[in-house]
Amino acid sequence: MSGHHHHSHHGHSHHHLDMALALTALFAIVEFAGGWISNSLALLADAVHMSSDVVALGVAAFAGRLAMKPAHDGMTYGYGRARVLAAQANGVALWFLSGWIVWEAFGRLVEPPEVQGLIVIVVGFVGLAVNLVILKWLHGAHDINTRAAYWHVLGDTLGSVAAIVAGAVIFFTGWMPIDPILSFLVAGILAWGGWSLLRETTGELMAATPSDVDLLMLEKAMCGVKGVKETHHIHIWKMPDGGRALSAHVVVENLSHWDRTLAALQHSLREAGVEHATLQPESDSEGCSHHCCEPCNH
Repeated sequence: MSGHHHHSHHGHSHHHLDMALALTALFAIVEFAGGWISNSLALLADAVHMSSDVVALGVAAFAGRLAMKPAHDGMTYGYGRARVLAAQANGVALWFLSGWIVWEAFGRLVEPPEVQGLIVIVVGFVGLAVNLVILKWLHGAHDINTRAAYWHVLGDTLGSVAAIVAGAVIFFTGWMPIDPILSFLVAGILAWGGWSLLRETTGELMAATPSDVDLLMLEKAMCGVKGVKETHHIHIWKMPDGGRALSAHVVVENLSHWDRTLAALQHSLREAGVEHATLQPESDSEGCSHHCCEPCNH
């Protein structure tokens, strides 16, 4: 039952990614035309960002489908890490995009070009509507791959807002520097999104302890099981399917009671959010020497 739900959930995500990809590609063409005609960096920057989103959403959709391939002897964990690799690539893309916008904005601050504010406002409002629809489709996703795509679209949404504001200021006041100034703001937000993705994906690829896991609390939960005297060599990481996995050595009072102790440990770990646990029992021949449970003797 759970496996069916897992595949249904990812199939739902694929459908939303596909729709977002098609709509983003269509509007990127419209926004390029609007930015070119109006001579607005805010619109052109957002159009370039939306073009990068077409690539980002395409990579996310491909990685999501690749991750659904079953495991085999050569890939015993399956292809779930493809989502993480795609998210990391999208994080790097956000940094490059941010740098391009900053470069262009500096040039336009020195020599602000003439911008047609009304066209910028109209295209900006259309872009905002499109991006809000896509954000609704992608909102609430749990896997990092779809969240990476969400960050790209969020940047687009902010870019549309910046374009609307810039267009309004130019239309009513004629102050051209507002266009590159607001582009700096969008670039900063994109850079932050890229950093967040790179930090999370690097941690996952390095098998770091998940940020929402309290290792000390897990050790206490294991030590709370009757018959457990000590725990050591504890490792916990995020699985490709998003679940938590743990391996540990467990010193027990009596190896003949291991089946009962193992069942209790697995139940305790499941309650703590660890779905996969590999536990190695050891006899209490040397006394407490590592992460000794308190008190040492139950």
